[in-house]
Parts: sequence; C-alpha cells; structure tokens
Amino acid sequence: MGATASKVSVVKLSVSGTPTAIGEVRSFSIETALGTIDVSTLATDWKKYLVGQAGWSGSLELFYDPTDSAQSALVSNAMAGTLCTLTIQPLGAGSGKPQLAGSCYITGMTISGATEDAVGLSITYQGTDTLALSNQS
Repeated sequence: MGATASKVSVVKLSVSGTPTAIGEVRSFSIETALGTIDVSTLATDWKKYLVGQAGWSGSLELFYDPTDSAQSALVSNAMAGTLCTLTIQPLGAGSGKPQLAGSCYITGMTISGATEDAVGLSITYQGTDTLALSNQS
C-alpha cells in the first residue's frame, strides 16, 4: 500500500457512548511498551527474559475549540479525572482499515497561545487495560 498522508487519520472519543471524531487535531501519537523480566542466573552466559506487562500511552495536539463536542468532553474528562475511550484510525475511516481503541485517563492538559499562533490544546493520556488493534467493519 505504501505511505498514507496523515490528513486522513481520525481520532475519536466516546461521547455519551458514541465514538465521535475529535475536531481540530493537528497531530497524534500512540506508543506501546512491553516490560521484560530478567530470569538470568549466574550460570548463564547470555541474559534470558520473560515477557512482562504491556502498557500504552500517547498524546494529541489540537487547535483549541471548546464548541467541538468531543474536545469539550476531552477537556471535561481531563478536569474530572474520569476514564475515557479513545479510538485512533491512523489510515482513516473505512471498512478493513486498522484502528486502535482502548480506555485511558487524561494525564496532562495544556491550553496555550502565543503571538502569531492559534490557541492550542495539548493532551497526554495513559491507557488502562488492553489496547485493541482491529480492522474497521
């Protein structure tokens, strides 16, 4: 398939149980990490590991728009510390395209502005439980 322009990407937040596209997203990132457990002994020449726990987190950069229902809910979740559900469709919406979805907490929120720049909203989030990778139906 090759490279895909990020402009087709969609980031959704569950608002009242309905996945809703978040407006004004400038960029997104989602990272996974897998812990390892060192099970090496004194008698081993090479280190040995077992798989540990996995985790995920990420960030969003947006132009701040409090009239956008999903952005407003995102800010409310950040302020209240409530669990939210994010869905990221990196190759856009459409049957058979991949998506990542899971529950997370907003761990950081910054609203910023500067001369010659639009007001921005920066969000960091920490996943809790499974990050599901699936194809859209």
